[in-house]
Amino acid sequence: MSTSLASLVSAPGGVLAGRYADRTGKRRGVVLVALGVLAVTVATLPFLRSVSAVIAVNACLGFALAAVAPVLTMLVVADTPEDRWNGRIARLNTFQGYGSTAGLVVGTVWTGTVASVASPGVAQRSLFLFAAVVGLASVVLARRSMPRPEGFDVGPRRSGRVASIVARSNRRVRDATFSFGSNRLYLGLRSIARPRLGDLRRSLPTTLWVYFAAAFVFFTGFATFWAPLPLYLTDVGFASGPVVALYLVNNVASAVLFEGAGRVTARYDVRLVQGGALGLRATAFVGVSVLGVFGVGVVTGGQTSALVAVAGLLAVVGLTWAFIAVAGTAIVTRDAPGRSRGAVLGTYAALSAVGGSLGRLLGGAVAAVSFVLAFAVAAALVFAGGGS
Repeated sequence: MSTSLASLVSAPGGVLAGRYADRTGKRRGVVLVALGVLAVTVATLPFLRSVSAVIAVNACLGFALAAVAPVLTMLVVADTPEDRWNGRIARLNTFQGYGSTAGLVVGTVWTGTVASVASPGVAQRSLFLFAAVVGLASVVLARRSMPRPEGFDVGPRRSGRVASIVARSNRRVRDATFSFGSNRLYLGLRSIARPRLGDLRRSLPTTLWVYFAAAFVFFTGFATFWAPLPLYLTDVGFASGPVVALYLVNNVASAVLFEGAGRVTARYDVRLVQGGALGLRATAFVGVSVLGVFGVGVVTGGQTSALVAVAGLLAVVGLTWAFIAVAGTAIVTRDAPGRSRGAVLGTYAALSAVGGSLGRLLGGAVAAVSFVLAFAVAAALVFAGGGS
């Protein structure tokens, strides 16, 4: 419940960050601030004692994650021919995939090693602090590696434009009721956050709105599947070690195929590729539910064979995610008007967050009745989204 609520609260992060990047062009700054917030929130989490504080800080964490996603996509496709966008998006996802896989491995090894010589609480708190240090290191690396904004060197013409902008700004401030810094900040944030939904609705093609609706449905289906999966795996008899290994299989499967997904989506109709991947992923969800119907021991003939069977299904889930992620980002990036690409990508990220929140609640509620039914509902939602 707390994860779903935090994810829901963080959903506007992508929209606001994308809109800010569209209006100001300060993509580099958005990424650096978001990474800094991530590091600070991760360092804070292990010292919180109330549920409400955890939810609030977790919402900040999700807000920063949602904010950085669309802006990173804008950065990787900037000043790049459109026929190379799929490859760039795939490369970004590859690094993210290997990063998440490395995080899963490090977290598992760290907690197991430290817990063997200290308490589990010490192991968890030290892991969070280590993650915060890695987050701060990412800020430093990003600051050094990301390109500077265009026009960083101020020439005579640009300095004249800056002086004109400053003069107009000063006139607006003098006309305001309050001219203090807090009021300026409020006015600036309000101008960025102003939705202008009518302008956005008119500027987007109908096909993109239809895709947004379909994406919301299949993102909800994804979360409906993942929410009860850990409890299901434990319920059928897998220990914590094999469960971590299964998640690792899923992560590695997607990470190794992102590059290939970029090549395939660049060569073939990206919507057909994604539709096929969604159908295959939903079929894998059904496979998991079939194991639940008959029992993993009956279907596979033993615990080891059961582990292999589930690993195979989760590998398919991971492989299909590579195509879904690359194709979805490519569709939205291409169909979005250039002047509002950040806001549109942020909207796509927000749909993912809201669908994830709804899916987690739905998956948990249905799984209380039956795991098999929860996986079947997840598959139905993915089929429905893929067929839209």
